[in-house]
Amino acid sequence: MKTILIPIDFSSHSQITAHFGLELAKRINARVVLLHVVSPSNPVPAFGIPVVELSTWNDSLSKEMTGAMQYFQDQLSDFCRQQNLDSVPIVTRLVAGTPADGILEVAETEKASFIIMGTVGAANVWDQVLGSVSATIAKRSNRPVWIVPQEVKLDSLRQIAYFADMDGNEMSCINQVVNLGERLQSALEVVHVAPSTDEGEEDAFIETIVDSFEDDYDANRIRFRHLTAESISEGVESYVRTHSPDAIVLAHRDRTFIKNLFHTSLIRHLSLTTKRPMLVIPKQS
Repeated sequence: MKTILIPIDFSSHSQITAHFGLELAKRINARVVLLHVVSPSNPVPAFGIPVVELSTWNDSLSKEMTGAMQYFQDQLSDFCRQQNLDSVPIVTRLVAGTPADGILEVAETEKASFIIMGTVGAANVWDQVLGSVSATIAKRSNRPVWIVPQEVKLDSLRQIAYFADMDGNEMSCINQVVNLGERLQSALEVVHVAPSTDEGEEDAFIETIVDSFEDDYDANRIRFRHLTAESISEGVESYVRTHSPDAIVLAHRDRTFIKNLFHTSLIRHLSLTTKRPMLVIPKQS
């Protein structure tokens, strides 16, 4: 069975994130792991302890957080009953460590298929600090990461836009999005954004993508687009404003690659400002 990891902080927005993750788990026949990471308090250095189970680090705090986790699960129960999600297996983890490291380590040990992160946007400096964990996970994870800014039903994700750069192992990324779209019964747009200074990109894009997919996928379910803009960020945001996809997908690669279309600043910016669900998937060279 697949696993969906949902980091939570017991807030109302964590409930929203959990709702999305539970619906996705039901759709792909996965179990859910609810994770809470407790950061070491001062004067313990942030890197002074490894990521460990909370009970082995602080027994009294573990009991307190276990109670908070149980209360959180009790709040989820009504939603599960109303949405017929009672059959989704739910387990919990409480660990101590820095938030990003804790989430990434548990994602590895649990072999998570997806990580579901909430974001509170970037309305002010404090919001940016809180949301930075989601942005950090999105750019560091070697597993797909959903970033959920608000309550949303999976059934409402009728149109998904994947922004492709046609570099690295692009076909694998598009296959992942196609498979997800089929699970969600969503139509897919593959959008190539190129700087306006580039020439001849459109023909190469259309030829590469269409030749690879026209024999295997229903052309009515996938639309291929090409656009140019002064910058990649401007092109992506302009397309989202104009076409209003229900969800957007970006791919990221190791920053040691010099040519990286969706580099860290773009992923961070969109992680903090997106008004719709965003999926960030890792890309190999």
